[in-house]
Amino acid sequence: MKRIVRAAFSIIIFLFAITGCRGKNLPDLPGNAIVFDMGTFHDIEHDDALFGSIEFGGRNYIMYGTINNKYKPSSIDSCIGYIIQNEHSSSVIDPDNTNRRIYTLSGDSEHNFLMDYDDTIKLMNQPVFFRALDTKGIEIDIPGCIDSLGYEFWED
Repeated sequence: MKRIVRAAFSIIIFLFAITGCRGKNLPDLPGNAIVFDMGTFHDIEHDDALFGSIEFGGRNYIMYGTINNKYKPSSIDSCIGYIIQNEHSSSVIDPDNTNRRIYTLSGDSEHNFLMDYDDTIKLMNQPVFFRALDTKGIEIDIPGCIDSLGYEFWED
């Protein structure tokens, strides 16, 4: 009996892991959606790393972390726009594709973090979180649903 319970539990955990945020009732794309163009940030101080970057509200953001198991649908405040798929995108060029969306987070009124999530990817899809560059070296509250990816840039 214990084996059956363990097996069932393992299957449930596996299915949850491969579905990511799917079905988590994310806010819809607004009518006045911001069209984000993905840029690049060159970190010459640490391993000559390149990061994808976006700009929002006069601030630049680069990747910081990923989702953890403390995520709840209430962690998301609103959808503010989408990243345009153009010649600089890692995916297929399609300027009409609005599925890679950017969300603000609840409890982050200063918008130090933004979530990037494509809700059309079915398996192994996890959102990523961008952090505002102007918060580097400043102690800020990191939302509980975010785990750092450990980039050296953010460790200073």
